[in-house]
Amino acid sequence: MKKIRVMFCVIIFMTGLGIASYPFISNMVAQRHASQVVKDYETNVEEMDEEKIDAMKEAAKKYNEQLSNVVSVDDENENNEQGESYADLLNIGESLGYITIPKINVNLPIYNGTSQDVLSKGVGHMEQSSYPLGGESTHCVLTGHRGLPSAVLFTDLDKLEIGDEFYLHVLDEILAYKVDQIKVVEPNESGDLEIIDGKDYCTLVTCTPYAINSHRLLVRGERTEYKGEQDKQTKNQMQTGALTKRIVDVWPWLLGAFLVAVLIESGIFFSILKRKKQDMEE
Repeated sequence: MKKIRVMFCVIIFMTGLGIASYPFISNMVAQRHASQVVKDYETNVEEMDEEKIDAMKEAAKKYNEQLSNVVSVDDENENNEQGESYADLLNIGESLGYITIPKINVNLPIYNGTSQDVLSKGVGHMEQSSYPLGGESTHCVLTGHRGLPSAVLFTDLDKLEIGDEFYLHVLDEILAYKVDQIKVVEPNESGDLEIIDGKDYCTLVTCTPYAINSHRLLVRGERTEYKGEQDKQTKNQMQTGALTKRIVDVWPWLLGAFLVAVLIESGIFFSILKRKKQDMEE
């Protein structure tokens, strides 16, 4: 009987350990995939000649100039009349670039579109928003999930504050944006995503409040001078930082699994003692 109790306790603990470890392990897998996509993108860009890069930039610039005449990012009819699909502009592989947000240890690929498949593995570029190459009268919109058990993604986006910076790596360009506005809006409110004449904006979008997702958190950055050393230094520390954070997040679950196992074992132990006592009294 004692061996059965021990085995039962071990099974419960291991089950709890497996459940608690899932976010940690799955995030490691997701982060490894994201890192590989980023590495492949950088390799593809390095292998491109300057003429091809310039041609792609010119195509993206023309697309953005067309968009600057659009009143709203939700006006699909006007966008459909513009001809060239934004997905055909920069065919460099799986992603169109990547984003780094040093403060919250984000280093993620940017993909075309905002489908569920895209948002489950990285950051999506919202169609009908400016292609992420900057310039006057542009407004790039990037979206990401938060709270997924399998990946961190934009989970910590709400920790950004006015003055924090994030970086877009597209082709041979690195664009720096400084956060100048943080707002919470209804899902159907898109006024803050519109292009502003003469401005160079990039807005990061995710759901809020955490796990409720009834509204949208908009973190807007305005183009600023790129100071490469900060991004380079923090980028090299991101994977370790994200891993450490995930371990910290998992420990409460591990402790909980251990306590549950102890409580169940204690319950079984005292139940057996009580039954033996009753048998002796009879």
